Amino acid sequence: MQAACRPLLLALVTAVALPAGAHADEPAVMPRLETLAAMLAQKTDARVGDLLPRIEGLGGRLLALRSYLRSGDRLAERWSWTQEQIAAFEGSPEQQELQAEIGRVREVFERANPGYELFVNPQVRSLDIQLANWNRNESVAAASARLLQDAVAHLGAVDGDTATREASLAAFLKSYTPEPIPTVAAPGLSPHGQMRAIDFQVHRGAEIVAGPDTHTIDSLWDEGGWSARLDSAVREASRKFIGPLASPREPWHYTYTPVAVAGP
Repeated sequence: MQAACRPLLLALVTAVALPAGAHADEPAVMPRLETLAAMLAQKTDARVGDLLPRIEGLGGRLLALRSYLRSGDRLAERWSWTQEQIAAFEGSPEQQELQAEIGRVREVFERANPGYELFVNPQVRSLDIQLANWNRNESVAAASARLLQDAVAHLGAVDGDTATREASLAAFLKSYTPEPIPTVAAPGLSPHGQMRAIDFQVHRGAEIVAGPDTHTIDSLWDEGGWSARLDSAVREASRKFIGPLASPREPWHYTYTPVAVAGP
């Protein structure tokens, strides 16, 4: 450990320590919970340690930290591209291949649905955009509030030293099932951040007929038939898309893989 980090970690340990056998009430647990989350973030990955303070609210930070901890050894390979990596992707053979696959899907869809177009946002979803989406998402806010309440109750019942509480919180978060399931990935872990996820939209001229909005899944995507029509076009046109996303359900969201994954 670098010498510069020791005073910070010492302060964190001092702040979170409780006498053995003590059960803290909520006012006492909240700051200790915040400190433990910061300690776990630092140990998980430097990028997580830097990003976590930018997430609004302790509940939102815990919810994101859950995803980071559950990613384990795959966190680094899943992490969103830097601006330099995004710039390198622009105009690359990989981008051209992706655009060709999208074009095949678009051609099949528009041939089967005259008067309608298929739109895809061609931009990589940067870390800053993911962070903004997370901080304002309704499902994240609801899941965060419930997780915070459950985490306070859990930590308040844990006896032991700082290391014991830290390990207990990590295990709790890894096994926790959010309710509701957030409709966006934790910042840094969205496959949109490596252009590995595609959100299709149905347009008619300037009108968005069916867009990436969870409130319209039943009324527009399913009852309007666009879920089935898009899926049919994707399956006919390409072997490099997996989907649609099942949990949380998003009929417009497909995972892109440069290697063919399905038979004809």
